[in-house]
Formats: sequence, C-alpha cells, structure tokens
Amino acid sequence: MNFKALLLALLVGAPLLLPAADSPVVEARLKLISTTRPLVGVGFARGKKAEGIVIPTDMFSEEITYRGPARFELFELNTVAKPTESIPTTSEKEGSSAKTRPARGIKAREPSHEFVPSGRPPLAWIDLPANQGRLNLILLITPGKDNGITALNDAPGSFPPGSNRYLNLCGFPVVVKTPSGEQAIPPGGTKVIRPGAKDNDYYDLQLVTKTDGADRLAFSSRIFHMESIRKLYLLIQAPGDNARLIVRDIEDRPPSAKGGTLTTVGPKGGK
Repeated sequence: MNFKALLLALLVGAPLLLPAADSPVVEARLKLISTTRPLVGVGFARGKKAEGIVIPTDMFSEEITYRGPARFELFELNTVAKPTESIPTTSEKEGSSAKTRPARGIKAREPSHEFVPSGRPPLAWIDLPANQGRLNLILLITPGKDNGITALNDAPGSFPPGSNRYLNLCGFPVVVKTPSGEQAIPPGGTKVIRPGAKDNDYYDLQLVTKTDGADRLAFSSRIFHMESIRKLYLLIQAPGDNARLIVRDIEDRPPSAKGGTLTTVGPKGGK
C-alpha cells in the first residue's frame, strides 16, 4: 500500500465508546511532530470513532481542529476487514441505481478495511487545560518518555511565518546568535526569534553553550531564510559532550501561506 492510500485509509473511522457525559470538553487546533520516528498506524478517540493520523518527523502534521475530552491520547490501531454487504437482486439494483450512481468522471470505491484501537495502553497522552477557550498547540510526540507528549503554545501571531522558534532541551543555557542579535534560552525554555535576514537570502546562525563558566561554540551554519515558512529548532545535547549540540529544524508552512485547509475532527454536531 502506498503512502497516499495508507493516509486515506487512516482517516476511516471505527466505532468507539463515548466519554463520560460530565468530562470537560476541550477545543483545540493541534499540529503534531514525532521526535523519534514517523508514526503511522496511530490514532485517537473522539466521539464514536477512532481517527487515524500520520505524524512525521521532518515537518508538522496537518492541522486538526479537535473537540473532545481534556485527556488527549494517542494509541496504536489495528486493521480489520469491513463486513461485506449482501449482493442485491436485479430488482433492487434497478431501484437503487439512480441513487448510487457516482458522478460522471468520479470513481466510487468503498474502502475494504477500517482501523480500530489495538487495546494496548496509550502510546502517549496529555491532559489539555479546560475552560481556557480554544487552544492552539504544537504537540511533540516522544513515545516511551514520561507521558510521551510535550505541548507548546502556538497562539495566533506568537510564531508567525518568517520566524524561528528554538526549544532548548539541554540542561544548560544556549545563546542563539543571528543578524538580529543574541538571545539566551534557559534550560527547557523556548523563544521565537526573527533572524533579521531578507527573504530568500542566507544568514549566519551560531549556537553557543554556557557550561562550566565558559562560552563554547556548539553549532554554526549558513541558513536560507524564507518569509513564507516558519521553523522549529530542537536543541539537543550531544551524548557525553557539553560543547556540541544536535540540532533538528522542522519546517511548517501555515495554511495562509499555501492556501491549505484544516481537517476537522470531532463528534457530529460539534461546533
């Protein structure tokens, strides 16, 4: 099965139990990133269905508009064959042909499989804050580490196209040097910085670590800047070496810049 076919198949819903009626309902716009490997064959429960999602490592997932319980869980999905329908008689075919005939030039094909929860414990989960209006979040997925999800605020205007966001996952401060100046990011901290470069032009990026009372150049590179995209930089300490960093940059082109649409996930009738 190729990637496009798999992605379409993941969007097929499977029946699930509804959450408790008194559980708080959260509304959020979410984009997901895997920090380990591309996650395929995973999904989450909302309403009566299991919704599948593909979570890449080198780009943001498609934005979903979520409405459901405060606890957001990702779980593995199993593939099951859909029940086959009985073959209609000739008279039934004639009576229903007008209703089931597909539009000219469009092939109608029902998927032969659907996805259901595997029954195993959640791959990752997070309790989203309730009673705070609609949330805008970036979720970093790291299965096997604590609860497996780290949330970053992504309120409108806080991380616009043309800017870079740096997340310091090290146990020491990191200084970001760009043409626009220097910014220190504490351990576990995050900052959004505009590099001060022109559109479609290069600039110098340097990352300096502050360990043992000394400044050390941990990363240096020439970066191509585009005003139409934004980048999230994950700053990770190199194993056994405080003087070097592992830097992962993940690009995102917001819908306003590429004319994309949102994928809405939630129970029928939800706002």
